[in-house]
Amino acid sequence: MDNSLRLEQHQVQKQIQKLSQFQIMALNYLTMENSTLREEIFREVNNNPALEIVREPKASLQRETSFDVFGQSSSYGNSETSDNFQQLLENQENYGETLQEHLLHQLNSMNLKPDEAKLCRSLIYNLDKNGFYGSMRSPETFLAHKNPAAERELLERCLKIVQALDPVGTCCRTPEESLLVQAQLAENPDQLAVFILDGHLDFLTPPEPEKILRKLIDFKESWHKKAFAGTTALDTIPLTEQTAASALKFILSLNPHPAQGYTTDTSDSGTQIDVVLTVTKEPGPATDDYSRGIVSCNTNCHFQVKYASGSLPELRISPDFAFDKENVAKAQSLINSLKFRESTIVLQGCAIVRAQKNFFLKGPGHLAALTRRQIANQLEIHESTVSRTTARSSSKFIQTEWGLFPASYFFTSGVSNRDGTKKISSDRIKKKMTEVLSEPGNENLSDRELCELLNKKGARIARRTVAKYRAQLGLKNSYNRR
Repeated sequence: MDNSLRLEQHQVQKQIQKLSQFQIMALNYLTMENSTLREEIFREVNNNPALEIVREPKASLQRETSFDVFGQSSSYGNSETSDNFQQLLENQENYGETLQEHLLHQLNSMNLKPDEAKLCRSLIYNLDKNGFYGSMRSPETFLAHKNPAAERELLERCLKIVQALDPVGTCCRTPEESLLVQAQLAENPDQLAVFILDGHLDFLTPPEPEKILRKLIDFKESWHKKAFAGTTALDTIPLTEQTAASALKFILSLNPHPAQGYTTDTSDSGTQIDVVLTVTKEPGPATDDYSRGIVSCNTNCHFQVKYASGSLPELRISPDFAFDKENVAKAQSLINSLKFRESTIVLQGCAIVRAQKNFFLKGPGHLAALTRRQIANQLEIHESTVSRTTARSSSKFIQTEWGLFPASYFFTSGVSNRDGTKKISSDRIKKKMTEVLSEPGNENLSDRELCELLNKKGARIARRTVAKYRAQLGLKNSYNRR
């Protein structure tokens, strides 16, 4: 046996791409939170005389807006109304404690289960200066989604607990919802007022009892003209000018801004929220134009995806240092990296909106199966680039009509359909399972029978996957359901 060492040569061909310094910096900026990136920008400005801050973001001096109970916003634009509103604020009582402290003091005196207390605390620290969560994280994002049915029940309980605390009506998405909650929790609620607040605020414009009465009667008559129309709450309420006036008086006694007089504190929210995109639905026909953040919806509207720069300052190359070629090159590299971050995030946002159009039209519960690889392939970028902005550990959030959601929320698993041509999201499968088991005669279906039924309906799913989804929904097995 020859144990001697031999020196041999082999020819190997490899394709290696080395990242440039600019690419490394651009990818690092893509991952950074706004607060960290802001510090990095100021460090670069201090070290590079060719960089100049054009604009430093400050708290925007927006016109104060008050919601009137007639379903409209009253903006205080002229000097007289602005002075009146300012005087109202100055005369308002200051409670000397934050809204969160006031609510938590009440919460701590209640006998709650640990999971209820934890979720209620998260909901309280998620309230904005008006006591609502419409501009903050959607409450659904606080759930672990390990047992959707049980977690949904827990969330609904906790929302009701916080809404019932003093001041009544916080922890709602909008002032309209707050007014309805206040009416429902009142000691002797006016039933006609509750009906009006439950989606019929337009009846209060103008706030005149006789005109409100006319609209109520017209609604009742048109309702009963519909085929298969059932009874309505108005059938049990006497409709007179007096009852309309009483309902109007009751509504005027409610407070559309229950958090007035309190400061707010979200420092213990548990997450450093970094809003990178805002998605709004705007009127007018449009075709997809990702470069302008436009995603077509239908012939009447489109989605507008905008980059939220937040606290990041606006930069430019100082004309006084144009002669300093080295520093100018470094400054241009930084500005290009920031532009790359913005364009990449907007492009990914547009692709997500396109893939999850049903969600942005109809809200939570309408997600489609989506992977980061699909987004990467569509945009012809590397999957890791998508992961940098949408990882579960990332603090990047997207502001939508339905609330604030982490970017990772829009990526869901799924199963293939019967012919394997497309994926069906796990959310839709779970919803279908619940519907099937709720049908008469299907209450005691076993996992295998349920699996066969779902396969007939077009979902290619294994029995063990059915069992997993059933457990996540909080449903017992067929033996324990008997």
